[in-house]
Amino acid sequence: MTVKPQTINWYEKFFQGMALDLWRAAIPIETTEEELAFLLQTLAAPQGGRLLDVPCGNGRLSLPLSLSGYSVTGVDFCQPFLDQAAESARAHKTKIDYIQGDMRALKLKNKFAGAFCMGNSFGYFDRPGTVDFLKAVAACLESKARLVIDSSMVAECFIVNGGEKEWLQVGDMLMLVENNYDCRKSAVESTYTFIRGSEKQVSKAVHWIYTSGELSDMLESSGFSIVDMLANTDLENPEKFELGSERLLLVAEKI
Repeated sequence: MTVKPQTINWYEKFFQGMALDLWRAAIPIETTEEELAFLLQTLAAPQGGRLLDVPCGNGRLSLPLSLSGYSVTGVDFCQPFLDQAAESARAHKTKIDYIQGDMRALKLKNKFAGAFCMGNSFGYFDRPGTVDFLKAVAACLESKARLVIDSSMVAECFIVNGGEKEWLQVGDMLMLVENNYDCRKSAVESTYTFIRGSEKQVSKAVHWIYTSGELSDMLESSGFSIVDMLANTDLENPEKFELGSERLLLVAEKI
C-alpha cells in the first residue's frame, strides 16, 4: 500500500457526520477524570497558569481545566468540534480561547506553562510536518514548561498490538477499522466504516508511525528534553512504557 496524496491531509474532512458523533461519545467520563489528574500532576503548572490543548477537539479536557482555574487555549482544525467546545464553555460561564488552525503553524501571543496533545491525536503529519508541530509548540512554551504527548500509534504499540481489521461498538454505533501498513513510508492508512441503524459512512485516515526513540530524537531536536515515558495515566499504579504497551504518555520539558 502507498499512502495516496489525497489522504495526506485526511484530518481536514474526517471529523464530520458519524465520525464526529463517535469521537464525541468514545471516551468515558472516568477516563477523562483520570487523564485530568495525570495532567495536573505531570504538567505541574502554577494555579491559574496558561495551558495549551492541541488539538483540543470538543474541549473534553480544556473545559474542566478552565473550571479548575487555569487559563486555557485550545487549537483544532475541526470547526464543528470547536463550536461544541465554545458552546460548552459558554454554558459553564468560563472563558476559553478556542482557535481554528493548523497545529504546525501556531501563532499565539502568550507563552504557556504547559501543553498537551491527548486523545491519540499525534502522528497526523509526516516527519517534516511533525517536527514543525513540535517546534511550534516549543516556541509557545515557557522555559521548563512541560509537554505531554499521548499516542497508541507509536511503533512499539501499533506494530505489536494493531490488527488488520477490528470491530468496535460505541453506544448505538458500530465501527469497522481496516488497516493497511506502508512499509516504505512507515505509515498506516485506515478505512473507518461507521454504521448506525440504516446509516453508513466510510472515512479514511493516515497515521505516521514513529518509534519512541525517533519521537524522542525529534523532540530533542525541537528544543525539549525527555522527562518520562509511561504506559498509563494511573497515578496510583503508574507503568513504564515498554515494547507492547498499548499506549505511550511521553513527558518532555522545554529546555
